[in-house]
Amino acid sequence: MNASVQARDESPPAPTLHPSLRIGIAGAGAIGCTLAATLAHAGQAVHLLARGANLQAIQRNGIKLTRAQDIIQASVAASASAHELGVQDVLFLCTKAQDLAGLLPALAPMIGPQTCVVPLVNGVPWWYFQGIPDHFSGRAIEAVDPGGALLSALPSEQILGAVVFITAERLGPGAVESRNPMLLVLGELDHTETPRLQRIAAALTAAGLPTRSSPRIRDPLWTKIIANLASNPLSVISGATLQALFSDPRLLPVVRKILVEAMALSAAYGARLEFDPETFIAQAAAMGPTRTSMLQDSLQGHPLELAAIGDSVLELARLRQIPMPITQDIIALTHFRDEATRAANALNGDKK
Repeated sequence: MNASVQARDESPPAPTLHPSLRIGIAGAGAIGCTLAATLAHAGQAVHLLARGANLQAIQRNGIKLTRAQDIIQASVAASASAHELGVQDVLFLCTKAQDLAGLLPALAPMIGPQTCVVPLVNGVPWWYFQGIPDHFSGRAIEAVDPGGALLSALPSEQILGAVVFITAERLGPGAVESRNPMLLVLGELDHTETPRLQRIAAALTAAGLPTRSSPRIRDPLWTKIIANLASNPLSVISGATLQALFSDPRLLPVVRKILVEAMALSAAYGARLEFDPETFIAQAAAMGPTRTSMLQDSLQGHPLELAAIGDSVLELARLRQIPMPITQDIIALTHFRDEATRAANALNGDKK
């Protein structure tokens, strides 16, 4: 890695891209900063909604993104005001799933009648039962959207489904690291092919973020749901990295049981998986000492995405009457560990 590359004009050559889209990004965490830096480095017009120390660092120095073999420093238009950023052609929601309901009203100035909203969230998305004929069509996922608040706040026609295969970690304000290959999969909720889908996928790919469109977005979504379920909660309980989770002889048997239960549930929902458990395990182990996003949040004392990654899956299992005893136990233990950790942190805070 060439660690001496610090200024934008010394960064690796960016892909050539005509900045024809106004792209907004809400959330300056690991995924939001990785996306913003990659697109801005390619010349794409990016408008990042951020706050606090992160916003100050980005406004002052841009975003420093450490990739596989290089470091780029990308200037990004960032603000804490959605009014200042204005209406976007595409708006990526890069916040934690549990923060969406509180965030959407504040994003109204960035969303026009033609704005395509792309939630880059983990777990089961609130839109899962929208757009396709199903016994549960139109139903809200209560674990991630109690009472259907998100369904009411945003027309499903403006949503583009997305599955994020990006491993990233925030190193500090305005600094993020993403050393593994990146992939984004997009698809319409009703499984149709549309010009907006093709245009957005082409623009992202041209900017150096490999993106493909899927005619059945829920298929790759289940692959990601299974991957998250098998790794994130157990990583919080054990403190293990991906390498350890998928290679340690004490942890791997648990991972395998979760995979079996999750694949049975995906089949009950008609998912067509390109998913070989042995290949998945080998690839995950090869990612090295990478901490899952949920473990990162736990270590930093942040709220966990357990509702989206765990509780929502168990909700889907109950709807189809599919037993998931091992998964249920792991989710319960993770909730207990999270509550105990937060209680301990609060007690230590009171003593200071």
